[in-house]
Amino acid sequence: MVAQRLLLYWAMRNFEVRHRPVRVESKSVFEVNDSRLAIGTFNRPLLDHEARRFRRAWEMEAMPGFEDFQVDRERVSFIASPEKVPEAWSRIDSVLAAATQRVKKAS
Repeated sequence: MVAQRLLLYWAMRNFEVRHRPVRVESKSVFEVNDSRLAIGTFNRPLLDHEARRFRRAWEMEAMPGFEDFQVDRERVSFIASPEKVPEAWSRIDSVLAAATQRVKKAS
C-alpha cells in the first residue's frame, strides 16, 4: 500500500514537472573580447520535441548580430554584441513560449 502511494506520488510529480511551462530561470552574461557570451538555464529540461521546435523557430527567424547560438535540454547560449543581449533575451522568451506551448488537437 505504501509502495503504491509512493509510486502514485512520483508519477504525479513527474507529470507536473514535465508539463510546467518552460522559462529561462537564470541568466549569465560574460564579456568576451568585444562580444558577450550569454548563458540561460531553463527551469526544467526541454522535452525532445520542444528542443527541436525551439531550434527550428530560432533558425527560421534568426536575428542579425549573433556570432553563435546553441540550445540543449538544460540551457541556451549565444554570443552577440553587447547592445543585442537584452533584445536576444526577449526574443528567446517569446520563441521558447511559442515552441513549448501545447498544441490542442481538433476533435
